[in-house]
Amino acid sequence: MIAAARRGSGVVTRIEEFARRFLVAFSSGGDRLDEVGDRNVDIFDRSLKRKHRDRAAWLKGTRDPLLDLVTENLLDRLDDCTHKFPVALNLGGAVDHVKRSIRGRGGIERLITMDMSKDMIKKTLESSSLDGYDKFNKNIESLHVIGDEEFLPFKSGSLDLIISCLGLHWVNDLPGAMTQCRMALKPDGLFLASMYGGDTLRELRIACTAAQLEREGGVSPRISPLAQVRDAGNLLTRAGLALPTVDVDEYTVNYPSGLYASFLMVFFT
Repeated sequence: MIAAARRGSGVVTRIEEFARRFLVAFSSGGDRLDEVGDRNVDIFDRSLKRKHRDRAAWLKGTRDPLLDLVTENLLDRLDDCTHKFPVALNLGGAVDHVKRSIRGRGGIERLITMDMSKDMIKKTLESSSLDGYDKFNKNIESLHVIGDEEFLPFKSGSLDLIISCLGLHWVNDLPGAMTQCRMALKPDGLFLASMYGGDTLRELRIACTAAQLEREGGVSPRISPLAQVRDAGNLLTRAGLALPTVDVDEYTVNYPSGLYASFLMVFFT
């Protein structure tokens, strides 16, 4: 699922936004800041996810056909834009694939790659040198930041473009993360993201549900909750992003056995 939206003009600054949320929560006698998101329930252990990404950084190969295809289809949207985006943020997920595939798209002059995993950043630096990134993107200044998608360390109106390829489905406060992205964008900036949609691994989920229902008489969630197309559009609007566009790309991947495919359950939980 691919989502694109622009930041509109006339939005409040980061300090004003958080001050308003604090006053609303304080005046209501509670401690919840629901204007951006609801953090009462954390589905994901972010520290554990960081360890997972540290491990994945050294287990994965330099090439992944699925990630390459998703990244290419996402960045292909930049070819349709006449607007230039001098300062871009490569936010989590398939950061190395995005960095390799930029190749002068969007008029990017400075690319900031950010991931919560220190090892993933190291791997990205190494793979960039091996893949000849500097040869094809010699005019792009490349910076790297270790940080969490839920707490962006960028001031309001500092970015022209934010690209997130397959990373936001592990965020606890997705509305809050999108709102922070909107605040970090300059007016008329572009938010471009892809994430796993609600029908991901549908056949495998049905098979596991049927098997568990037959053997145990009940079912339990087997993968992380995923957003539907309508949900993604509502989230973009709730975050204050203008002109939201959401579309779906379907990819069919065949595996040699059901046991091999079942390991994907671990990846999506």
